[in-house]
Amino acid sequence: MPWEKCYEEAVVLEAAMRAFWEKGYQGTSMADLVEVTGLNRGSLYAGFGNKRELFLRALQHYDQSYRVGFLTRLRKDREPKDAIIATFDAIAQGDTTMPGGCLVVNSAMELAPHDDEIARIIENSMAEVEAFFANCLAECEDRVRSPAEISETAKVLQGLMVGLLVMTRANRESPSIGAILSQVRSLLG
Repeated sequence: MPWEKCYEEAVVLEAAMRAFWEKGYQGTSMADLVEVTGLNRGSLYAGFGNKRELFLRALQHYDQSYRVGFLTRLRKDREPKDAIIATFDAIAQGDTTMPGGCLVVNSAMELAPHDDEIARIIENSMAEVEAFFANCLAECEDRVRSPAEISETAKVLQGLMVGLLVMTRANRESPSIGAILSQVRSLLG
């Protein structure tokens, strides 16, 4: 009898994503994935291939569900400058029910140097964040910026965001968090 899928893919990807987010790729075993998804090994392999393939799908799920959704929610009904500030404030405040940091940033540090496919996914995600900042900056009416200044400032904001994500994962009480938030406000004038 042929194998039939008896689960919701999005639910499995969410559970796997959270495991990878909390423990990292190397720290997450197939036994962990079996436990968090509720599927047996055979179903995981049949539905998602190997651990790396499941990770790739979970990373893409994270990027679409969390990064895109996060930035869209913050931009909605806010002035562009306020959307940028809200992005940093939300990261600094964090959600204590979620694993720390950002799965994309965590994966950039753990896996991107050794895996070209993961590096491309991360580069695309980071480029989208930079574009979000650039679009907000271009729409700011309180200050005229040249295209070069917009591009440079967007890159700096992205770097500050990555730093903030790393800091909040390492220590939610770090004094560097306040300094980063202050620097963002200064950059926006």
